[in-house]
Amino acid sequence: MTGYMVAISCMGYMAFYLYIQLGQLDRIVTVMDRDALTAEQFNLLRDRMDRSVTQLRNEMIGLAVIGTLVSVIGGVYTYNLVIRPLRKLAEYADTQGKTELPEIKANNEIKQLAAALSHLAPRPGEFQQK
Repeated sequence: MTGYMVAISCMGYMAFYLYIQLGQLDRIVTVMDRDALTAEQFNLLRDRMDRSVTQLRNEMIGLAVIGTLVSVIGGVYTYNLVIRPLRKLAEYADTQGKTELPEIKANNEIKQLAAALSHLAPRPGEFQQK
């Protein structure tokens, strides 16, 4: 869970950074007086802005890629930690304890559920058919 919070914090920081950079570019464009600039100054300013826009575009693409990777890794982690053990416990419950109780390594609510299910399962010789 801590990893998720760190990743979200980093992505939030990057989004804020990109917002500030775009704000600076917008301020340059709105304040700029084209008549007061020489052609050389105007071209220099335009080149710098083009480089800044290209850099921001690359940073946004990088942020999207990193966000996608974090989401995929988080999904795999969640699947292995939560969904797979729950499916095994559901299978155990469906067979009414006739299969072996899956081993749950994590010490969380899923392990508590497994322990509760093990108490509900009939033990050999406990119930005899009439």
